[in-house]
Amino acid sequence: MLPLFLVLGTVFGALGAAGAYVISYSEYRRRRLSPGQSARRMALETAAVTFAVFFAAAIVLSFVLSPAGP
Repeated sequence: MLPLFLVLGTVFGALGAAGAYVISYSEYRRRRLSPGQSARRMALETAAVTFAVFFAAAIVLSFVLSPAGP
């Protein structure tokens, strides 16, 4: 069951990360950032964390929902 959840975590993680990037980039561009801050870099960090959370959740769910048997 783990391979199925890895595929699902990758697909939905990528979709979630893309959405998070677009939303956070738009918000960071609207803000007045300090000279050392980059809206693109901050949005990429948000997208990376989003992907990691979706992927980790898929792995945890694969173990939670796996049948308890030999």
